[in-house]
Amino acid sequence: MLIKLYISNFLSFNQKQIFSMEAGKARKNIKRIYQDKNIKLTKCEAIFGANASGKSNLVEAFQFIQNMVVEGLPKGFTNKYFRQNPNNQILPSEFEIEILLGTQKVVYGFSIILKTGSVQREYLYEVSASGSKKEIYNRNLIEGSFSVGEYFRNKNSIEKLIIYGEDSVSDTELLFLTIMNHGKAKLYEDNNELIVLRRLYRWFRNLLTVSNPDSILTGYPYFSHSNLNEIANLLNALGTGISDLRIVEVPAEIIKNKIPDDLYSKIIADLEKERAKNRTNNPAIMLRSYKEFYTFELDDSNDPIIKTIEFSHEKESIYFNLKEESDGTARLLDLIEILLKVSDNEVFVIDEIDRCLHPSLTTRIIDLFLDMAENRNTQLVITSHESRLLATEILRNDEICFIIKNKQGESILNPLEQYQLRADKKVYAALFDGTLEDVLPIYDAEKIQAILSADRQNIEIESGI
Repeated sequence: MLIKLYISNFLSFNQKQIFSMEAGKARKNIKRIYQDKNIKLTKCEAIFGANASGKSNLVEAFQFIQNMVVEGLPKGFTNKYFRQNPNNQILPSEFEIEILLGTQKVVYGFSIILKTGSVQREYLYEVSASGSKKEIYNRNLIEGSFSVGEYFRNKNSIEKLIIYGEDSVSDTELLFLTIMNHGKAKLYEDNNELIVLRRLYRWFRNLLTVSNPDSILTGYPYFSHSNLNEIANLLNALGTGISDLRIVEVPAEIIKNKIPDDLYSKIIADLEKERAKNRTNNPAIMLRSYKEFYTFELDDSNDPIIKTIEFSHEKESIYFNLKEESDGTARLLDLIEILLKVSDNEVFVIDEIDRCLHPSLTTRIIDLFLDMAENRNTQLVITSHESRLLATEILRNDEICFIIKNKQGESILNPLEQYQLRADKKVYAALFDGTLEDVLPIYDAEKIQAILSADRQNIEIESGI
């Protein structure tokens, strides 16, 4: 589970900002708070702010960290430092994330000069119940050093880690966590103490899902013949008019005409590799664009089987493909995963969750998630402009955070609890009466009127009025 995220010198974030999922002292809806004897965490955090305040940049910070760990430097990284200050291009951008891996609390971080793509430092600590840190490893590429801390007791584990660590100090493009999770399966079999590195990597790869308005969530792993009725019933209950779903096969020739040959060949090759690893498992790969979705499998002869979904509405005998459905329905199919997927300890970070959805539907989806949060440890981090989420008071105060932008163009994270509202003060009212400073867009009414008046005068002159 996510505890905290620290970021600095990244996009509109200049000085270090802290995003926290730690719960406050409120007793409201206490059943949906995760807690053990050492920590209390919220399972939902809703981030509000004016346009261009930095909400999407916070989501992109999550995406950047995930990309760095799983794949390496993402496209366009050289311009992601805080560019309002030109001197920042030579300063490191810093990222630190605090996570619960089961019951083990770890702190992982790295710094990087984004202008050149040079990793400066990387570290991993275990945090005890008392808050003390126990070093797992520390990698300093400026000094060319690598150290292993007191976390390990097995001499062989320490020696292996030092060998790989010292070899890595000349590679400034890749993180050590990435290096240690490619082609190292035998290492973990022989050195069980090192498994914390694999668990952390898999958290980033498998348990963190980041979605922006133009992307999708992790796909449709829940679409199978066994639960289509459940999905159709939920979509119908949410007011889409959908009454039934079905899975249909699509001829390979149709897909070949839609995607590049090299992509099609790669999908088939990846499926063959996965099947070769485990003959009892029938792997599937999903190919998804905004309004198209296909799953690829192999039959017993290793020929591709390609499927998609179709929808029926009031007349159950007539089916439509996803491209013929509304934008709102397509969005619901993305979001439905957080409700139906059997998941635990996953973190969904979704930018503009209200895009293409009716305001009451956005509120209902969040309300359903919060109800389910009492029974599972999935976390949801969203950005939104939908003030009804505040008006309905379904959120705890420690589940609300604002992002504001100061006069220097820096995004600042302000949790609602920082404002110390009176107990009888409604958050929705405080949003519009000025109690919550700088969280709404600032309009220059005189400037707007002057521009419109001048434009009107120009039109009259040009038209000879």
